[in-house]
Amino acid sequence: KYYEALESNGEVQKILRERFCHLNPNGKLFGLEHQYKQLLELIKHTAVNGESNSVLIIGPRGSGKSLLVCHVLKKLLEIKEVKENILQVHLNGLLQTNGRIALKEITRQLNLENVVGDKVFVREISYV
Repeated sequence: KYYEALESNGEVQKILRERFCHLNPNGKLFGLEHQYKQLLELIKHTAVNGESNSVLIIGPRGSGKSLLVCHVLKKLLEIKEVKENILQVHLNGLLQTNGRIALKEITRQLNLENVVGDKVFVREISYV
């Protein structure tokens, strides 16, 4: 019904381009509601309670992995106790192709290149 209301082919192309090139966290998650709830609760519990958890999200290209994460992060940042305890680091597998490069990018995004004291980060990181 939504697409029937579009007046021109250009509008359809614009919407498709947005969907494929840019994530829209305001859109609907179809068929991922269960995964959304699980991921939201896990990250919320981790941030609020200071737990150490890992999440691996796998699936075929175009299955909604990035959209799921985008929706969860949007919701988490609306929760005060989570927002105060969470840091986001965005990595791109096409740019950060190995652990060394990824660690450098994480360090850069968290502004930790020159932190001293009980936290030491160096410019040259060796990754074993």
